[in-house]
Amino acid sequence: MTRGNSGSRSIDVSLLHRGFRRLGRLLEPLLAPDAAAQRERVERLIELARQQRDALKALGSLTATQASELQHLKQARSVEVAVTQERFTELRAGVRRQASALARLARRAGIESEFEIAEQRVLDRLDRLRRSGQPIVIGPWTGEIGFELLYWIPFVRWAVDKFQLPADRLTIVSRGGTAGWYSGIRAQYVDVFSLATPDEFRTRTAATKKQRFMGAYDRELLRRVRGRLGGGAVSLLHPAMMYALFMPFWKRQAPPSRVLDHVTYRKVDTLKPAGLPDLPRDYVAVRFYFSDCFPDTPANRDFVDRVVATISERADVVMLNPGFRVDDHVDWGAGMRARIHTVDMSGRPEENLAWQTAIIAGARAFVGTYGGFSYLAPMCGVHAIAFYSDRTYFTYHLELAQQAFAASGGGVLDAIDVASVEHLSDVIGRRVPAGR
Repeated sequence: MTRGNSGSRSIDVSLLHRGFRRLGRLLEPLLAPDAAAQRERVERLIELARQQRDALKALGSLTATQASELQHLKQARSVEVAVTQERFTELRAGVRRQASALARLARRAGIESEFEIAEQRVLDRLDRLRRSGQPIVIGPWTGEIGFELLYWIPFVRWAVDKFQLPADRLTIVSRGGTAGWYSGIRAQYVDVFSLATPDEFRTRTAATKKQRFMGAYDRELLRRVRGRLGGGAVSLLHPAMMYALFMPFWKRQAPPSRVLDHVTYRKVDTLKPAGLPDLPRDYVAVRFYFSDCFPDTPANRDFVDRVVATISERADVVMLNPGFRVDDHVDWGAGMRARIHTVDMSGRPEENLAWQTAIIAGARAFVGTYGGFSYLAPMCGVHAIAFYSDRTYFTYHLELAQQAFAASGGGVLDAIDVASVEHLSDVIGRRVPAGR
């Protein structure tokens, strides 16, 4: 009974729904005139949504395919990148090796080019001096004796000859009466000690002896020289030109030809200056001073004392102490001893080197400290024996000096380490010629 009633109610509801739908369709034109258009619009929207869904499904499938292809490409590209990076690493290493080799070649070529440029600048400057027509001041030289003898004077001699600098335009400026050292150069001479005192000179030149540029004291001396010459304009052949040209040799970047191609060596003139006192007929010239390679120590003082005593047993000794200081070297004094003679030069700063040159030129031999001053004796044609205790000097200066002595027909220089001297009398006896 219950079941039957439930089935009847379900049928009645279904009939009722159909009835309402039919009634709605009948009333639709009256109640909703645009219902049909709305239904059509909804259907189109549903169809459009279905198409979009299908498109998204297709796009998703395409994206998955592209992602797969992209992954394959990425893997392939990774292999290519790895190979490329490896090749790049090898290439970079090769480039570094080539760059290093090229840098070495460039440095070598650059140094050579730099040397050539420096040389050409000096040559151009010398040519301008020749063409200037002005008086030419050579110097002022305020540096070391050794550099003046071995480098500066030979360079000036070469420059004057090569560029035919007229003698009537040349004025040499040095100190101590060294005009005779500039043999072969016809020029007037102005001595620095006629313009300044030795104390001023020593103080103003204490900082540096290497005239690699035109310093304040050089300018001051040049001003005084110009006043001596009349105050007009002058051209300058300054030591800085020589330093620029020879520096590669001193830095061991160029062979000795760097110097030898730009110098002319000659023996110095050894005329006896006026006022020089009479000297012994036969003597040995001696000058010991303390320096870096022969420091002031009790052992060195004792050695010098024994050297002078040994020489005085064979010949008279003439000491070359000038009696005043123009640099940091301190002279050793022999005191009052038999056969040892001193020459007072204290009142003759303008002539002290001229006097010492004349004394050396007339000596049987020269004995003293190894250094630039010891080059003077061979340049005068006199045998020199020079001692040192510390080998702080540059051997290339001595090697070049020996070539200079041979080229000029000069004497011989023996540089001896005091530590190698066992029997001083034998050393002196073998090297100091017998008395005349």
